[in-house]
Amino acid sequence: MLSQNYRLPIVFDKAGSYYQIDPDYLRAIAWQESNFNPKAKNKNKDGSFDLGVMQINSKTFNAIKKEYPTLSENDLINYPCLNIHIGAMILTRNFASYGKNWLAVGMYNAGMKNTNTSIKNRYHYAKKIHQHYQKIKSGKMNENTIY
Repeated sequence: MLSQNYRLPIVFDKAGSYYQIDPDYLRAIAWQESNFNPKAKNKNKDGSFDLGVMQINSKTFNAIKKEYPTLSENDLINYPCLNIHIGAMILTRNFASYGKNWLAVGMYNAGMKNTNTSIKNRYHYAKKIHQHYQKIKSGKMNENTIY
């Protein structure tokens, strides 16, 4: 299990390196999803819920749990490093399936259904992440202002 002794900036960098994605994508998602709060919990309209700094959705978690049966929901809250790595894994899988583009980023939050609502939500989410990403890249948001 990943240690609870962590510094979030380093964890984003390590997860990005491991999954070969820009860690600033992960930072932008964490900023939007939880404002970098490792203990964040959110209940959704559909009855699912999101946990931790990367707001891992319970439905997504159930699919991941099939691959990693020893994981628990408590792990997503108690081990922010693990939560960030799972978020990175989800984003990497989206990129692998749909290309490294903002549509795949939008799917992190809005899912893969092709309903009008889902498509609209993907676009809006991707736009928010892109804005956060640009602020991080431009230095307007950095380690001192984020964490």
